[in-house]
Formats: sequence, structure tokens, C-alpha cells
Amino acid sequence: MSVSDYLLYTGLFVAVLVTQLGTRRPDAKRLVLPIAIVAGIGAKYLKAMPGGSMPHLLEAAGLAAGLLFGLASIALIKVRRDEKDHRLVTVSGWPYAALWTLALALRLGFAYGSTHWFTHQLASFSIAHHVPSDTYGTAFVLMVLTMITVRTVGVMARARAARATIGFAGLPLARRLLR
Repeated sequence: MSVSDYLLYTGLFVAVLVTQLGTRRPDAKRLVLPIAIVAGIGAKYLKAMPGGSMPHLLEAAGLAAGLLFGLASIALIKVRRDEKDHRLVTVSGWPYAALWTLALALRLGFAYGSTHWFTHQLASFSIAHHVPSDTYGTAFVLMVLTMITVRTVGVMARARAARATIGFAGLPLARRLLR
């Protein structure tokens, strides 16, 4: 990964935390925007997904890790309805931030380690199992996209269960899909 990649992923991480930590009253745009950003960034990795059984297993591992981190993030964010105006309110604190920090540290640690600490071992594994180098980036993009999507869908589902309203101004398609 280049320095700009590290900065991009760290910037996305900071944006997620800044917009979600504490007590928030998110609307649909605020909930869906991180998915759109990761999908946009990930498009370069996902347009030519490597094929083969081992690359697909690694990509599935990225999906599974994203699912687990996403479910954990749902457990660490409180969702309720404001009794005054019935709008969605989310509350998250340091455990939520720690989970997101762990997910970022694992991804960046692997990226850094693959070029500095265990380059030879990773290259040997990749050659032995016919794993193109793009597979690792694809797996991590799938992880982040799944994590953010699971968290977003979970928050929306919990908001609906709490009968909290979510503002859909400017997102008519999302409004129709969630009815």
C-alpha cells in the first residue's frame, strides 16, 4: 500500500468515528454515506475480483470478518427513539471506537506487514496457492464494506423496531425500499 492508501483508509476511519461517536440523530444520508464512500473506493478492487478456490476463500474470509465486526458494532451502539419528535437517536462510546480501531489496525497491520515483516512468507503462500496479490485488497474491501453495511442495516432495523423515524430527504429510493 502506498502512503496515500494509508491516509485514505485512516481518513475514512476518522470520518466514521467523528460522525458516529457520542449521541447522534442520523438521517438516512448520514447512515448510507459511509457505504457509498467505501463502495466508491472499493470499486477499483472489486471490478476484477480474482478467481480460483483459494482467492475465493480469502474473499469469503473478508466477508466473514466484516460480518463479525459489523454484528459486534451493532451490539456496541445504542439505538432509541427520541420521545419528543420520534426521531432516531444513536449512542456510541469508547467500546465502539475500540472495535473500529481494532478492525483498522488489523487491516493496516497486515498491509504493512506484507511489505515489511512477512513478505517472503506471504509471497510463498500466494505462489503455492495461486493467489493473485489483488486478492488481499479485495478481501479487505469486502470486509470493510460488509462491516459498514451490516452496521447500517442493523441500526435501521433497530430504529424500525423502536418505531423511530429516519429522515429520508433526498433519498426517495431508500424510502421506497424500507417501507
